[in-house]
Amino acid sequence: MKLSRAAAVFAALAVVATLTVAGCGGNDEDQWKDETISLGSIFSTTGDGVPFGPQQVQGAQLAVEEINGDGGVNGAELTLTQNDDASDPATSAKEMASLISQEQVIAVLGPTFSNSAAEADPVANQKKTPVLAVSNTGPGIVGDCDYPCEFIFRNSLGEATAIPANIDNLVARENPQTAGLIHPPDDPFGETSAETARMAFEAAGVKVLENAASPDGAVRLVAGGKAGTTPDVFMITASSGETGASTITELREAGYKGPILGGNAFNSPLVARSAGQDGKGVQSASAWYSGNTSEENQDFIAGYQGKYGEAPDQFAAQAYTGVKLLAEAAEDADLKFEDVATDRESLKASLEEVDEETPLGQFSFTPDHDVIQPIWIVAMDGQGGYTLVEKVDP
Repeated sequence: MKLSRAAAVFAALAVVATLTVAGCGGNDEDQWKDETISLGSIFSTTGDGVPFGPQQVQGAQLAVEEINGDGGVNGAELTLTQNDDASDPATSAKEMASLISQEQVIAVLGPTFSNSAAEADPVANQKKTPVLAVSNTGPGIVGDCDYPCEFIFRNSLGEATAIPANIDNLVARENPQTAGLIHPPDDPFGETSAETARMAFEAAGVKVLENAASPDGAVRLVAGGKAGTTPDVFMITASSGETGASTITELREAGYKGPILGGNAFNSPLVARSAGQDGKGVQSASAWYSGNTSEENQDFIAGYQGKYGEAPDQFAAQAYTGVKLLAEAAEDADLKFEDVATDRESLKASLEEVDEETPLGQFSFTPDHDVIQPIWIVAMDGQGGYTLVEKVDP
């Protein structure tokens, strides 16, 4: 039977389509089958990082397992090589070099601490390898760095953003007239965060008292009980959550009943549990809130609890999200699996365009690779958990 002109054209197009699919060897979801995308991480599982690093490892590993269980990244298997830097900046720099040069990873998550990142990130940038800082909240990590930091990204809410948001919330509610800043001696991160707090208080019209810099000094000030010398609010900035928790307890035992604010270290449930009832009402600004009812967050929490038998914290959520962001970027990148240096460049370019819903909220990067996400103002509940005070949208 002779085909009509329209039928003939349709048949010809069908044949071309069939040949095209056959020539590609499958759909895009399997285009990288039998390939491997290697990530590295530097999380502090020993030393001062113990309240944070182990949870980071667990969060990152969970994300890798979920991605691979869902078919990988366009069919490619995702792997993660974790190196412990023992919370030491010099060791962190060595581990960064090892992951890049020996393990040939395409990107690195971490290190846990900002002072370690200050040593390790320049190593990665010099080797043009993307780094995703998942817990570095100090200044100089991205944007205004001491070196060209064009390969460094972060999905950790910087203290320069978080601390003012926390202070503004408290000032609007409590209207304090004076503030005391506390940071441990020989803690550069605590000192720079305290300076951020000073500027935020002064911008809000709150006078910062000069006689409460060290934890011991603040406790003596409260115990002295002189009128007009005890501030209306204390802000504690420390890289060590243990130090922060003990300072809370010491202030309460000395008789201080006013509001206490804390920095990023206060967002670990280990710190909230350590502070106990003394910590009730202590307020911080977090990148993540467990009560966020989004599907992405609740699925993450259920997956984490199912695998590890415990609730996740902010640091697990940020590491988990970091892997997901890198996987999303890799999926859209023009990876060739022939030259790792070229693939690192492609991943960087793709990472700059990421915009998706995550356990942290809707997330994307600024032009200088900092975060665009909600800020969750939370308060310790006195039982090792947190309640939401305010969600601040970007």
